[in-house]
Amino acid sequence: MATVGEQLGLRERDGQLAVAARLAERAEAGAGALLVVRGGTGSGRTALLDAAAELARRQGLDVRRTRCAQQDQDAGSVPSVVRRLLDGAPEAASIDELSPGGIPLALAVDDVHLADPASRGWFGRLVPRLDRLPVLLILTERHQYDMTPAPRGIAWGLAPSLVHTVRLPPLSGSSVDAIARERLGGDPPPGLAAATAGNPLLLHALLQDLAELHPGGPPERTPSSVAELHPGAYADAVAWLLAAAGPQTADAGCALALVQDEHDPLGLLAEWQRGERRRTGRKGFTVPGHVGAGPARGEPETADPARLAGWAAALRHHGFLAAGGGEAGGPAMFAHPLLRDAVLHTLPRERRDAAHRTAARLLHERGDRAGAVAGHLLPVPPVGEAWAADVLLAAAQETRSEPAGVPRAVAHLRRALDEPLTTERRGSVLTELGCLEVRIDRAAGVRRLAEALRVQQDGHGRVRVASALGTALAAHGEVPAAIAVLRELADGFAGRPDLLSAVQAATALIASHDGESWRQMISELLRLRHLGDPDPMAEMMLTEYESAAGLLSAEQAWEQVRPLLAHGSVDPLLEPYVLGSVATVAQWADLLDEAERYAARIPLGEPVLHPGHECLVSVRAEAAVMRGDFARLVDDQDPAANVHVGAQTMIALTELDRLDEAAGLAGKLAGPGPDNSWQWCEFLYARGLLRAARGDDGGALEDLTDCGRRQVARGVVSPVVTAWRSAAADSLVRTGRAGEAVPLAAEELRLARIWGTARTEGRALRALGSATGGRRGIELLEEAVTRLREEPAAEPELIAAQLGLGRSLTAAGRSGQARDVLREAAARAERLGAVRLGRLARQALRDGGARPRRIPHTGTGALTGSERRIAELAAAGHGNVEIAELLHLARRTVETHLTSTYRKLGIRQRADLPTALAAAPGDPAGR
Repeated sequence: MATVGEQLGLRERDGQLAVAARLAERAEAGAGALLVVRGGTGSGRTALLDAAAELARRQGLDVRRTRCAQQDQDAGSVPSVVRRLLDGAPEAASIDELSPGGIPLALAVDDVHLADPASRGWFGRLVPRLDRLPVLLILTERHQYDMTPAPRGIAWGLAPSLVHTVRLPPLSGSSVDAIARERLGGDPPPGLAAATAGNPLLLHALLQDLAELHPGGPPERTPSSVAELHPGAYADAVAWLLAAAGPQTADAGCALALVQDEHDPLGLLAEWQRGERRRTGRKGFTVPGHVGAGPARGEPETADPARLAGWAAALRHHGFLAAGGGEAGGPAMFAHPLLRDAVLHTLPRERRDAAHRTAARLLHERGDRAGAVAGHLLPVPPVGEAWAADVLLAAAQETRSEPAGVPRAVAHLRRALDEPLTTERRGSVLTELGCLEVRIDRAAGVRRLAEALRVQQDGHGRVRVASALGTALAAHGEVPAAIAVLRELADGFAGRPDLLSAVQAATALIASHDGESWRQMISELLRLRHLGDPDPMAEMMLTEYESAAGLLSAEQAWEQVRPLLAHGSVDPLLEPYVLGSVATVAQWADLLDEAERYAARIPLGEPVLHPGHECLVSVRAEAAVMRGDFARLVDDQDPAANVHVGAQTMIALTELDRLDEAAGLAGKLAGPGPDNSWQWCEFLYARGLLRAARGDDGGALEDLTDCGRRQVARGVVSPVVTAWRSAAADSLVRTGRAGEAVPLAAEELRLARIWGTARTEGRALRALGSATGGRRGIELLEEAVTRLREEPAAEPELIAAQLGLGRSLTAAGRSGQARDVLREAAARAERLGAVRLGRLARQALRDGGARPRRIPHTGTGALTGSERRIAELAAAGHGNVEIAELLHLARRTVETHLTSTYRKLGIRQRADLPTALAAAPGDPAGR
């Protein structure tokens, strides 16, 4: 059954109405009373006054009512409110003649806090007589905690026994939902109570907007921005609520909406208020730029920072603010994004800009993080001061290495260009911005780098910009244009051999993105060598070329490039090129620790586009694949860094048996790009391996032979670059064309023996053994396994060789030997995390009639190679950050591996690692 309040259209107001009904009965009996209804703006004072008046009318009282307004305060000595209430009756006779004929009377006055002083005095004289008169006086009064203390209420100075006060708390969530359900015709969207703070004014305004926007039923969600609302009744209601609170509270609310995401927002507002007092001499709280800001007429300027805490506590109590982070002591923040946006919406653009600038300055002076300060600078016009540029550039540094941080870094750098910058600094900012913009908008990035080249005056700076511009152009197949940029620059460096050498190195690396340009470059370098005037960088490039051409052994190549870094006096401009070349040869020579050490000199996340940097990033990615650190590569590398890194990530995903993900990545990489570059050859090789893993050997052969054709045309024949022959031989064997496979594998073995590393020879021996078959094939496979055991970092190739040997032994009827080999392969694959190879090894065991032994999932035997290395370093006392630096990993990867290690070893803390690592394989922590 509906309550009295619900019958009168009100929810959760039955207690207040019960007081009104009781006092109406008392007045009807001849003893009047004063009822004061107190609440904040929009809390429903008028609605409760109407309901109380209706109850009085039902009780038989003669109801008279009026509403006070701001202009009543200008009435002077005339009691204008009383005269309206009593239909113009003269004041002198009014009190004693209020109830002629003994008819009980109800006087209802809305917003008595706006009444003229004379009327307020009249009410004050009436109240002491009410208990002898049949008169119920009902007054509503705005009462809430504002930044400026409120004037004394109507009941101030009256005896408590004469006054009956009821307050109006916010509506509960259930009542908000019930009202919304009646208005919208369905279940309300979540967040409605938070967006309205249970305030009836805001609730009905928002429901009005939603009803017009969604006539067919309630929306699925509560909007988060006033831009989503029409016709805007909600925004108008919030503006009215702030206006009624006074300029000090309105400004404090707007300021809090601006800074609520910062650390200690209330402390920041207090500092803001103190700063305004120093700047203007005013004690009040002011958002900068507020024309005419200050206390309302007649109110003293007494707001002070100490009131902020009470104001915020009151807003929390009434549902407008919530604790940030869901913690009771969390920072104050608006209860819903829509409420916050509506508060900000009340600020004109110029005031909002001024407030953002003030917030930025305060945060900067307080020493807050650059990103927090820059958040207030991004949406406003230039500040015109050096500190603003410093903050924006520091924020770009903070954000660019974060996930999805490049667009944010770009926004900071673009905004920094609006602030005062020296010519040199502007050139640096344009360069960094162009390097980042290329990732999200290639054309914009290229234009930005071209502008940087025009602005930059310093020779070293021009080399860096031109290298970045050339790299960006080459990445999209515009190699001739890139080379033209660099050669034009080189023409101006005739007297600067250091700069000229760097430009020539960049030109050589960029030329590798185009087959014809690369051949011309090698011809030019060979001509220079023949003339007897070889440049050290040119010699490095030729060493790489001759290694790939099958003209040098690994030992010879390493002896030629290693001395260039021996003395540590490499020119900074040349260092990335030297490091890239040395790291590449080291990686090919299976000196992976050396390769990764050199590659680590260039930090991950560098925004610059640089041919040498690209080489080092590629070395890092390929070294991870060679080691079998597939999960690390997928976790830590950005496959969009360049096509080669993407290709290595495809191989890692393939070995993790995540074939659909690898195929998705292949689709992204196969778009328009440098399809005549060395990176494209790497992509074709990786896609060939993926297609073979998915059972598409025909497609794999197309990619692998295309890769080989392109490589040979570039003079690259050694399998140290791409082992396309052995991969193609495997596909030919699976399609029944072993006769075609043998010559390919034999040629790879010949070239591998020239290079002379265990990995290349073992891989070629495996392919040739599988293609040859029979007793000779088994001998070749056994030789492959023996050779690969010599190289600890060639674990994936060893597992593949053991898998091939096990299958051949099974086919030859030597099941016992086959089982031993395959079980070792399965165990190695499990420890390494090579999911695909492990699955194939277990399948080969089943095909041979054996049940695979259970691979230990606990104990030291269950650790992967990466987990073991990290655990040993941790056991030796190294911290996670130090381990990450030593192994060139992300700290998150180290933490993930250690968590997995603790689980496998059955331990809970780092201190237990030394004992657990010494335990027998398969035995958790030796227990």
